[in-house]
Amino acid sequence: MRKLLAFAAVLAAAVFLVVMQYHQRPSNLRLIYPDATLDARLHPAPELQRMLHQSCYNCHSEEGEWPWYAHFWPSSELLEMDVREGRSRLDFSEWDRLSPEMSKIRLMDACRMMTENKMPVWYYRPMHPTTWTPDPAVVAEFCQWAKAMPGGSETAQAQ
Repeated sequence: MRKLLAFAAVLAAAVFLVVMQYHQRPSNLRLIYPDATLDARLHPAPELQRMLHQSCYNCHSEEGEWPWYAHFWPSSELLEMDVREGRSRLDFSEWDRLSPEMSKIRLMDACRMMTENKMPVWYYRPMHPTTWTPDPAVVAEFCQWAKAMPGGSETAQAQ
């Protein structure tokens, strides 16, 4: 009887610890406005859109999908912090807030980060095999597309 009671106590403690680990990620209260996104504003080619959605949007837009481990502490806290920081640097969902100059700066920075293999970040890739380094040909096409975007003196002349 004593062993059964001890087993029940250990089992109850284990269940309690597992339940305590479950963490509801805060919902994003911001609405997604389709007309405000990079896709709607700049109309990238379909292969560029696919690469951006596959490799970038989980952290850099409101359209990202949260992985299964986003519900468990401490990974939930780390993930939320990374996504918050990523969106503060680059948010494809709010592209309408950028001037043409800043839009080009952000695109060229994204080009540099992908070319230097800094994005997606190394610790994100093993859990998300589809985000491994994007195809170099598609990255080169993205960089050419980004360079062709108006910005700086070209934008001033167009107005």
